[in-house]
Amino acid sequence: MKDIGPIFRALTRNKLGAMLIALQIALTLAIVTNAAYIISERAENIARPSGLDEANTALFITNLFDSNVDQRQLYRDDLDAIRSIPGVLAASPAQSIPISGSGWGEDLYNDPEMPSNESINFGNFMVDEHGLETFGLELVAGRNFRPEEVKVRSFDDMDLPDNLIVSQALADELFPDGDALDKTVWDEPNGERPMRIIGIYDHMQNAWPTSSNVNNTALLPSIAMFGGQMMYVVRSEPGQLQTVMTAVEEYLAGNRSRIVDIVRSYEEQKRRTYSGDIAMVKLLSVVIATLAGVTGLGIVGLAWFSVTQRQKQIGTRRALGATRKDIIGYFMVENWLITTAGLAIGLVGTLALNWFLDTQYEVGRVPLWYLPLGVVALWTLGLVAVLLPARRAANIPPALATRSV
Repeated sequence: MKDIGPIFRALTRNKLGAMLIALQIALTLAIVTNAAYIISERAENIARPSGLDEANTALFITNLFDSNVDQRQLYRDDLDAIRSIPGVLAASPAQSIPISGSGWGEDLYNDPEMPSNESINFGNFMVDEHGLETFGLELVAGRNFRPEEVKVRSFDDMDLPDNLIVSQALADELFPDGDALDKTVWDEPNGERPMRIIGIYDHMQNAWPTSSNVNNTALLPSIAMFGGQMMYVVRSEPGQLQTVMTAVEEYLAGNRSRIVDIVRSYEEQKRRTYSGDIAMVKLLSVVIATLAGVTGLGIVGLAWFSVTQRQKQIGTRRALGATRKDIIGYFMVENWLITTAGLAIGLVGTLALNWFLDTQYEVGRVPLWYLPLGVVALWTLGLVAVLLPARRAANIPPALATRSV
């Protein structure tokens, strides 16, 4: 620490350079810490399991334009044909799938006297008796739907079915004591539209990955017939998905009364839904790498300039007995002081930037443990960046002190 005084005096002779590097470090800390937090949040969301057998699931959406076709019978014929295709494990009609960005939400009440503002929201997936197997869900309690329990829902008949199967998360929220099976819940306040929970499955996300109740989902034994759009979810045997998708598309396209709008694997659908998050992760990763690189180069440039300007001073110190280790330590301490000053400013900037992002864009508050990680990372960056100029300074010979005499 005996070099602190000379270091401060040397820095005062190059105030502008030191201040610019300190401000650059502060800006880097503020941006990198918040960017790293956003990346972590987005990456965590993307990595969450949907609950489906993702690698072996596909969806097909067709639009029926012939109003004379019996849509209910067409559903039966299509499903019988699809289920008979080699490699198909299960198939079900559906009106939505998890993490699709588009679906149906409903409210449930666990008490007929429960006020409307205390209802519990969930993602609703209409399927037939093959829905559990098609989605690859595991029953942890209760039973599956029976064929006679499956209803047709349309604009003319919006009645809900009598039974439903819920996710474990929804069951726990409806009945925290763990006794949800065989309980009655209501879709409307005042005890209207009762339904009985006949089964509980392990886990499945709803259609909206950013929702606060993403794991609250339920299967309803219903076939949706709202207009001419018809959607099928198909699950294949492992490794057979592409073959199955081709065969199902060929079958669906053979009916001239409709057009096939979408043929898509679930993994592709998931990538499309998360495309914005994936792009943000990539962009922010580039921003972090660029800022770290620019800051490192700035530290190298300032140190290199300092070495060039003080060659005679360094040579004199060497002539007076300073070792190479002493010279390296001098520049390390100098850089540490500049970096620490920048980090002190950067900590305030990090919290201010996070407050702005949270209030304006609801990104969430950065956990406080991110701050020491960012500080350590930039301290390390600074020490690594200054090492090469410091080694150059240490190699200046003592004789350089006498060359201008």
